[in-house]
Parts: sequence; structure tokens; C-alpha cells
Amino acid sequence: MHPFSLLRVVVLASAVCCSAVSAQEASADSAAVTELVRKFGDAQRNPDPVALRALTSTQFVEISPLGDVDPREKMIGFYIKDPARIPPQVTIDEQTVRVFGDSAIVNLRLTLNMNGQARSLRSSYVAHKEGAEWKMVSAQHTPVRPAKP
Repeated sequence: MHPFSLLRVVVLASAVCCSAVSAQEASADSAAVTELVRKFGDAQRNPDPVALRALTSTQFVEISPLGDVDPREKMIGFYIKDPARIPPQVTIDEQTVRVFGDSAIVNLRLTLNMNGQARSLRSSYVAHKEGAEWKMVSAQHTPVRPAKP
């Protein structure tokens, strides 16, 4: 075999091998970020300030459906201020997860059912890998207008 042909085979084999490893890493990261979003939602619905602090970066900020900018402690305070409240039923769909190295963006639709009324939000989450652990750094929720009759 010609040395140049052998070099091509080695380069091609390396590229295929690295692509497979990168795809596996991306898949594992995507699953970890999906799990982070699930745990974050659970900690909001069933107020758990310890979990909310563990799941979020100290730099976390949330943009509420009303447009308020809530830093981490204000967001946590919102969810724990009324422990007697009944959490809404939540449906998540249209979820996409995109991983970019140590950052990830999740877009989804949340449908909240409270007292027989459904309300949908388009939500975006940004996560960042801090060491070996994914942390939520940002969330934004935009109300979806009800369909016109």
C-alpha cells in the first residue's frame, strides 16, 4: 500500500472514531441536560429550595412570563412563599436539546393545567457544565396566546 493511501485510511479511521465518541458524549450530555430540566421543574412544582440551589448556578436568572427578571434567590423565594399552594399539572412537549460543548439550550412548551384551565408557555433554558455537573444558568418563559375562536 502506498504511504499516502495508508495515511488517508488512518485519518479517515480517526475521524470516524472521534465522531462516534463525540456523538456518544453529546447524547450523554443531552440526556443529562434533559434530566436537569426535569428535576428543576419538579423542584419548582413541589417547592424544594435545597434542590433549586443545587440545580442552579449562583449566576442563575429567570425571566418570568410577566417579563420580570428574577435572580436566583428571588426565583427560589417565589416557589417557597406559599407552601400550601396546589401545584399545577404540567405537560411538556415539543422539547429540543442542543449541546454546544459545555453549554446547552433547551426549548420546550409547558402546558400548565390549573383549576381546569390550561395555559401554555414557550420556555427556554440554558445550562452550563460546571466541572462534571450540569447547572441551570437561565430560564425564560413566554406565554402562548390562546387560539382565537
